[in-house]
Amino acid sequence: MLHQCTINDFEKALSILDKKLTRENLRIEIKAIGGFAMMYYGIRVNGYTMDIDTLTNEYSSKVLELIHEVGKEAAIDRDWLNNDCAGLEGFMSILGNEIKWLPSKYEFQMIDLCVADIKGLIRSKAKAIHDGGLVPRSTDKKDILDALAYVGIGNIEELNANQEYSFISEEYQRCYEFLKKQDSWR
Repeated sequence: MLHQCTINDFEKALSILDKKLTRENLRIEIKAIGGFAMMYYGIRVNGYTMDIDTLTNEYSSKVLELIHEVGKEAAIDRDWLNNDCAGLEGFMSILGNEIKWLPSKYEFQMIDLCVADIKGLIRSKAKAIHDGGLVPRSTDKKDILDALAYVGIGNIEELNANQEYSFISEEYQRCYEFLKKQDSWR
């Protein structure tokens, strides 16, 4: 079942998973990027993501079993926590090292949850749009506009004047071209 989740859905699922991991004495790491991180920072107010994307190595079969159980119990997608993005070219090897991982506000016994900093989140969206070529996912396009507006960058002139985000034009040309075509994104 595919279910658009809210931050509350994910908080509940993480809490259930933490209890299951505690019973099994299993510890996991989550390095959250994507839609969950957008909601975590309040950049996205509502859902339109079904999962928490984590930039971590594959979980053990027992952990995956617990994740799937939680999906069923919480009435969300069975792969609500996955590292599919870690398999994309350059995400683990390049982005994993360039993102600053911040500890989350949540406290768990057996889950070490970090969230990409805003600059890292913007970098991951720029890479997703660049790698998507002529047809990037519409959510990635909306996300980068919203995330840039969140840091006070509302048009291409402001982006060009901001050295901190010059990596977009230098490394992610297709994303930069997309941004150039937008009038204003505030």
